[in-house]
Amino acid sequence: MKLSSFLAWISQHLLILGHYFTLFFVLVFLLFILQRMVFSLSINMLGGRIIYLSAWLGTPFHELSHALFCLIFGHKIHKVMLFNPDKDGTLGYVTHSYNNRNLWQVMGNFFIGIAPLFGGLFAIYLTTWLLLDNAASLFEVLKSAVFNEPLQLHFSEIFSLLQKIKDLIQQTYATSPINVLVWAYCCAAISLHLSPSKEDLKGAWVGFIIFILLCLLTMMLLQVVGGHFFEFQQTINMVSMLYVIGIILASTLVLMLSILRVILWIVSFRF
Repeated sequence: MKLSSFLAWISQHLLILGHYFTLFFVLVFLLFILQRMVFSLSINMLGGRIIYLSAWLGTPFHELSHALFCLIFGHKIHKVMLFNPDKDGTLGYVTHSYNNRNLWQVMGNFFIGIAPLFGGLFAIYLTTWLLLDNAASLFEVLKSAVFNEPLQLHFSEIFSLLQKIKDLIQQTYATSPINVLVWAYCCAAISLHLSPSKEDLKGAWVGFIIFILLCLLTMMLLQVVGGHFFEFQQTINMVSMLYVIGIILASTLVLMLSILRVILWIVSFRF
């Protein structure tokens, strides 16, 4: 294969990989923005300690996710603090080390860094399954709403999805209101602590490059044997749709805090 043909193949398949992960990154980015808005509104109005209302539950899942992926990729764990707030704003941490000559462990830095995205997702799934009577129906709605072209969505599709989710939650609330309130609180607390921190992503980019190279190698091998990545894309998209739960709850919190901020501003302005 000529160099120009090889580079063209690389470019084409990098675009294909980007397409596979588009929905995942779009939903993660939306949730990240909403998290920042919730934190900003909460701190500005109610003080920094208000974050503890969610952090005591969300942070342990965040740190356990890091620790689990440390074990998967063979890193040595030195210390795990699931929830230990300090004056610098650190809520918890996992310290670990690895062999920088081991490609598996180096690639692991990337997955360890983004581990809370998957650990938190599993926690949301488990919480939903345990607390909502019609969890199976909710998951089926999310599964059926997998969008292969997230950049070409119509508002009617999004509105239809949100309406179905709202109807299912209302049905469960009619019979088990306490369960729904506990579910909403737990999922919101976990969702608000999904995003990796800057510290989490230090050293992750080398691992990310290794991961991309392995994906390209796998695609090349599949092309030789006549396979493809389509099933992989569908799996990623179906898993990604669980982030919709976190996005809905985080959006609700942003709306409530925004209304509260307006009320406080009106009260302070009048008096």
